[in-house]
Amino acid sequence: MRNTTTSTAGVRGGAALLALALLTACQSTSEISVSEAVVRLPANPDVAAGYLTIDNSGGAGDTLTGVTSEAAREVQMHDTVHDDDMAQMQRQDEIAVGGGETVRFESGGLHLMLLEPDELQVGDTVPLRLRFREAGEVTVEATVQEQVPGMDGAQNMDHMGEMGGM
Repeated sequence: MRNTTTSTAGVRGGAALLALALLTACQSTSEISVSEAVVRLPANPDVAAGYLTIDNSGGAGDTLTGVTSEAAREVQMHDTVHDDDMAQMQRQDEIAVGGGETVRFESGGLHLMLLEPDELQVGDTVPLRLRFREAGEVTVEATVQEQVPGMDGAQNMDHMGEMGGM
């Protein structure tokens, strides 16, 4: 005859291991949120800049792999790189967002370039779909704001030379 009794200690130990495994799994995922999304009214109608903040409150890193919008032909991710007192724009294919980290897309750093955007007016909203390797797609509405004083069409044209395909 076979003994089929299970000890209470064994059940408790198994339950504790299961709870620990679930807790670890929850802590090792990315938890992405996007806020402060704006698109600046373009000085040049062929390109507009977008800015936003990505928060990853999870325990694991994630990677932004692309951005799209039906309000523009294409959305590119760029970073501003300073070399010998010159600022150059470099296209980025991916942006890492570490666990517990915040990444800001802002003037003078990481930013979005909306190529051939729709005709935009101050106060409009522009849908941006951000694709993350782990978190999947996150959609945010960016508010169209006035162009920043001092940012003229000549600066936008210099930037366009770095985008390629324009």
